[in-house]
Amino acid sequence: MTYLLAAAGLTILRKMGVDNPAGLVAARLDKYGDRCPQPSQVPELHAAEVLGRRLGARVGLELVATDTPESVAAARLILLCARVSGAAEPLGFYTVKRFAPGDYQGVAEFLRLAVERLRAAGGGYVSITSGFNLQVVYLALAGWLAGAKVIYVDEGGNLFEVPQVEICRLPHELGVATSVDE
Repeated sequence: MTYLLAAAGLTILRKMGVDNPAGLVAARLDKYGDRCPQPSQVPELHAAEVLGRRLGARVGLELVATDTPESVAAARLILLCARVSGAAEPLGFYTVKRFAPGDYQGVAEFLRLAVERLRAAGGGYVSITSGFNLQVVYLALAGWLAGAKVIYVDEGGNLFEVPQVEICRLPHELGVATSVDE
């Protein structure tokens, strides 16, 4: 099974008309299965579906979410819709605490967990379809560090691989060479 890691975006909440995401964090979601939008309307599912078609293999989708009720509810709904629609095999999600632009500890934890998950899966793919936000930037970085392919799927269903970048002067714990010719 092909592994795909993506950030849980909030698009699903709008598409499903969720007004109170905090109420869905611990609720049973089975009754929401019939409200799932088409996979093409949910960026994470759209990427998984297109990647699966391209590779001719089922995609296992794992999500990373921040520790907000909105993000957790969105992750749960995306995985429910992945199962209901068959767009991907839902593998689950994990949360990162204190992820915010100015919180270096939260950002470091986000990167560490993403790199660990990708390495454990033997690489795989990282989707940056969810939009240009900090989570997507750090997921791309984690993908490159872990040897995964960073992909983007546009609204038309075209899949693009984001070129690998050379990452210099990062700590050895991340498994990257830090020496640079000067």
